[in-house]
Amino acid sequence: MEEKEFIFDELSIKKELNRSHKIYIYNKEGSSNNIAKELCLKGEKEGSVVIVKSQTNGKGRMGRSFLSSSENGLYMSIILRPQINAEECVSITVAGAVAVLESIEELTDKKAEIKWVNDIYINDKKCCGILTESAMDINSGKLQYAIIGIGVNLCPPSGGFDKEIEDIACGVYENDCPKDFKYKLCAKIINNFFKHYEVLQEKNYLKLYRERSCIIGKIVDVYVGNEIVSGTAIDIDDNANLIVEDSFGKIHTFNSGEARVRKTKKQ
Repeated sequence: MEEKEFIFDELSIKKELNRSHKIYIYNKEGSSNNIAKELCLKGEKEGSVVIVKSQTNGKGRMGRSFLSSSENGLYMSIILRPQINAEECVSITVAGAVAVLESIEELTDKKAEIKWVNDIYINDKKCCGILTESAMDINSGKLQYAIIGIGVNLCPPSGGFDKEIEDIACGVYENDCPKDFKYKLCAKIINNFFKHYEVLQEKNYLKLYRERSCIIGKIVDVYVGNEIVSGTAIDIDDNANLIVEDSFGKIHTFNSGEARVRKTKKQ
């Protein structure tokens, strides 16, 4: 499969936006989050968006790399200046996940799901990862800035996905996708994210986040550092914590970590 030639430029994106945003587009860089951090340190205002067409050092959660060397993906970071405490930062990730899900479904006939905390799945495969990074103001205890990085596989890269992830990764489209999809999805995500961000502490996005969870009711292994807790994912609470009941009936609450759905014969 060849690299897709998308219609993608600043004007195309801006004409779809509900509000004014400064857009930075780079052809090839390490990662959009790193560029956004540099801009934050120079005083960049909230709402600015960094887009990298091809990343050489895409970052995922827990120190992993995120495959993002293909222009068949959308790699973007949004700069934020939220007036919230550091422990509330997860709400940005949750709002971002809901925004991506909504945007995919508004533009396609695909049904998406959310894997706690930050992954979007289609047909049991991951098509999007989200990484929120922040810096705290020591004096106030509030966030100095936050950056939400979003990487979406629009369609498979040239030659397909690498062997180690081909069974777990997918694009929004299985093969080809519309030429205008990249800029339209980018703008939709920005619009939908700020719809939730403007009323972030009301947590209206949590209802859909729970409803479209692909792990609630499933047996999961939750990895937190060197510890693994197994049980049934029974809920996601109002602080976006994952609630797991183990085989002894003990309830565990997780505010971070990685949950993996255990493959069983029933599944």
